[in-house]
Amino acid sequence: MKKNDFVIGKPIPQPDKNADKDLLKVLFFCILFAIPLLIYVAMRVNFTNSEIRISELIRKKEELKRQKEVLLIERERLLNLSNAEKIAVEKLGMIKENPSELNVNFSKEIVKKDILTERENDRSN
Repeated sequence: MKKNDFVIGKPIPQPDKNADKDLLKVLFFCILFAIPLLIYVAMRVNFTNSEIRISELIRKKEELKRQKEVLLIERERLLNLSNAEKIAVEKLGMIKENPSELNVNFSKEIVKKDILTERENDRSN
């Protein structure tokens, strides 16, 4: 049988006129379902990223708390008077003297002489 042959008594097939409408209906329902799904996925991704960021910030906060504790202990150690004296003697080469042995002399002549010397040094620089 060829394409152009017709069978007697059998109707000629016609294109479905409702096929376009059915296709549009299916497409509409797919879009109607896809939009909320896409919105849900976008919100879920955003929520997951926020959770990750929050956990990173909490971890950083805990690390900063530990560093603060270490620094406070170090500060207390450095502010300890005996430790300050030890640093002054060992690292800075200072000498511990008895306050009663200190001799301080502020006569007018010595002060004037020191002031004049400083002025001359300032002028020369």
